Amino acid sequence: MRHTLLIVGIITIYCCSGIESRAQFLAGPLERRLSDVCSLFGDRPSAYDTLFTASFKAQVSNAQLTAGLQQLTGICGPCLGVTITKRTSDFAATANARTKNGYLLPISISIEDAPPHRISGLFFRNPIREASSIDSVVAEFKMLPGKTSLYIEKLGTGKPIVEHNGEMMLPIGSSFKLYILGELARKLGSDSLSWSTVTALKPSLKSFPSGHLQDWPDDAPITLHSLASLMISQSDNTATDHLLAYVGRENVERMQMAMGHSQPQLNKPFMSTREMFLLKFTDKGARARRYYGLVEEQRRTMLATELLSISNDDVSFAPVPICADSVEWFASTHDLTKAMDWIRNAANSTIGKPLLGILSINHGVEIDEKQWVYAGYKGGSETGVINMTYLLRDAKGDWYSMSASWCNPTAAVDDAKFATLVSTLLRMIPH
Repeated sequence: MRHTLLIVGIITIYCCSGIESRAQFLAGPLERRLSDVCSLFGDRPSAYDTLFTASFKAQVSNAQLTAGLQQLTGICGPCLGVTITKRTSDFAATANARTKNGYLLPISISIEDAPPHRISGLFFRNPIREASSIDSVVAEFKMLPGKTSLYIEKLGTGKPIVEHNGEMMLPIGSSFKLYILGELARKLGSDSLSWSTVTALKPSLKSFPSGHLQDWPDDAPITLHSLASLMISQSDNTATDHLLAYVGRENVERMQMAMGHSQPQLNKPFMSTREMFLLKFTDKGARARRYYGLVEEQRRTMLATELLSISNDDVSFAPVPICADSVEWFASTHDLTKAMDWIRNAANSTIGKPLLGILSINHGVEIDEKQWVYAGYKGGSETGVINMTYLLRDAKGDWYSMSASWCNPTAAVDDAKFATLVSTLLRMIPH
């Protein structure tokens, strides 16, 4: 689990247009600016200073913009054309750029409402491969170095639409937080508590980013709903550790089986994020390697004693995988689709109703809202590990779940490439 846990793969840059051609004047200002954006791919524009709003230039340098465009061009190739997919106002829209290398590049754009309508914001999201078939995408997925797993199911059928190593146990990064969310919902239903119950941030439970709560004042009040929302949407590790302490480690361990985990013993004891960081990123990873060699009760003792003497200042993050396939949280992609199905069913109760809203705050990648009227998401990563798991509902009311994992214990995984494959698969699920 990376200390800057990724909301996966979103490339964010701002840019603006060049000189309009005669044909551009025949379209509206949004179309003209999108045409300008298309022309930036493959070139090195020199007129940046005339194309940005003042607020844009205060945030992003010419060098940053050029680097971002060159990165996208290297992956996708030159832009062949842009189509608006959703107009949110006269001066803002989402669109898809079609590229020479066979990608769709989702774009969000906003422009000034007065001439010359300079671009004030432009977001490029994960490219989507225009594959010939879902089998070709799965074949590309299988070629990733290391171990991969993929499971897609129309919920209620009990049979996969697509499966590749669906029962293989792999590290899942912050996707483990789904099990804490499930236990929180169970506890709220049985203990006469509510999502609006307030707790306080404890210094002993503050972890490391991703997230922001580690920077909040000690004893700051916060509701359980806010903690859950931050844990899922921002993968806030401090929110996670507070909820794990609130519901109880051993209760989450039991909850795994209730939510469909086929080998819950792999996550006993169920570590907090801070414990994971202290194990992996102190003493050059030696603690993690020693922890891996212990039996369950010895591990519990180590967490309850030795780790208490380690301070956050002792943590030194490493850019290489450390016990990525041995000291982590584990589940199969089939397990994770069952966890999403459990949450879907739990959301039918009065106390569980907020669950779907919490899962849908952050989609991870661009979602086609015409294809999927609901998308819930949780993902996670650390160096050498990535997982992305979805709960989806189509316009007919049918529910689906997809989970994908990749582990390479010897090198960092390519998060952007993985997210691109997931984006492509999401658009190709037959329904």
